[in-house]
This record gives sequence, structure tokens and C-alpha cells, in this order.
Amino acid sequence: MAIICSVLWNKKGFFLLIQSAFKHIDVAVTSLINLCDQLSEQDLALTPIEGKRPVGELLSHLSVICRADVHISEGASEEEMALFYEEHQPNSLSEIKEALIANQMYLYHRYRQFNTEELLQVTDSYWGASYSRLEWLLEIMGHVYHHRGQLHTMLTLTGIEPKVALFE
Repeated sequence: MAIICSVLWNKKGFFLLIQSAFKHIDVAVTSLINLCDQLSEQDLALTPIEGKRPVGELLSHLSVICRADVHISEGASEEEMALFYEEHQPNSLSEIKEALIANQMYLYHRYRQFNTEELLQVTDSYWGASYSRLEWLLEIMGHVYHHRGQLHTMLTLTGIEPKVALFE
């Protein structure tokens, strides 16, 4: 009986953890879409920090993180990821917003398919990082938040004051 209760608690606990991560990713994606709505296509060329990528490249990268990081967590090679990024480069604000939503939904769909055993399975990235799928989800969330913070700083440095909530 204790084993059954433990398994049920773990399933519920995993579900709550995943839902919490999804909620935070929702906040990040919604704020990024709202931020895109405040920019012009010309703003995408801004490069406020020497040696860093332009605003548009950072937004393009942000828009594919949810899908790209799932592929990485499933063992995609460095070559496979280079091809993925080559094939997934949204350039305009509308393409970036569409990619943000589509790739967020891809992540959610993929994670809703995992059972408890699969969520606990440890997988390796091509550079040697090893995490369970639950840990990968937290890494993905952190990755999105990291680059969203970079974007906010970059825009502020150019004189654009984004009017978006970064946290709830």
C-alpha cells in the first residue's frame, strides 16, 4: 500500500511540477509576444552590445528554444542541432511570434506524453550534460528566462523601455 501511495503522490507531484513550469513558460512567452508587438522590424537590427548578436537574432533564438532544447534533451547530435537551427530561423516579428507559440505547444505536447518512468529517465546532451526529463524542463524554462532577460537589457540599452511584465 505504501508503494502505491508513493507512486500516486509522485505522479501528482510530477504533474504539479510540470504544470508550474508550463505556467512560468507561459508568462515568458506571453511577455515576449507583447514585447514583439512594441518593436518595429527595424529594431531587429539593433546591436546595443558589441560582440553580441542583434536583437532579431536573439528573438529568433528565443522563439525556437522550447523545441530545440527538447531535441537536445532527446540526444540530438551537434550536427543535428546545427541543421535544426539552420532550418528554423524566423526573421520577421510575425514569424518570431508564430514560432514562439508553435514551439511552446510542441514542448507541452511532448511533455504531456511522458509517463513517470520517462520523466525520471536521464538523457545526455551532445556536450555531456545529463539530466532527467524533469530537470531538462527546468533547464528549458531557465534558458528562456535567461535570454528574455538579455533581450530586456539590450532593448533598454538602446533607449527602448519594454512595457512588459517579466514576472507575475
